[in-house]
Amino acid sequence: MVEEEEHHGAALRALASSADGFTSTHAVAETFATLTSGRLEVQPTPAEATQVIDANVIRRLQVVDLGLSDYQQAMRNSQMVGARGGAIFDMLHLQAARRGAAKRILTLNVIVGLQDAAVKELRDRLLNPSPLRRFG
Repeated sequence: MVEEEEHHGAALRALASSADGFTSTHAVAETFATLTSGRLEVQPTPAEATQVIDANVIRRLQVVDLGLSDYQQAMRNSQMVGARGGAIFDMLHLQAARRGAAKRILTLNVIVGLQDAAVKELRDRLLNPSPLRRFG
């Protein structure tokens, strides 16, 4: 979505090759926040960011709604792995992966607590699309 980003090419290829990919409502909001935060070289307006997200995320991926029970489970998992603060957002991404029965989880982030039971069942599915390599 942002060509100037270091991992743009790899992420775009991963997105384009996903025939049955999905993301979460939380991830859509996080993408909007990143695009409009003012931290990028490009400064899209909220309207432009919405158009970019519609074209590159919502039209290409199924969007999984996370409910209250998902947020509660993510908080319990955070407690189990000792994740604090913003790490809850990683736990929400993992919870969405559970809900959607993800075969692969593509992320540029090393997610906290990979060795812990709360995320252990997902560890082998985590891949960094730049280049496609496993975490853990």
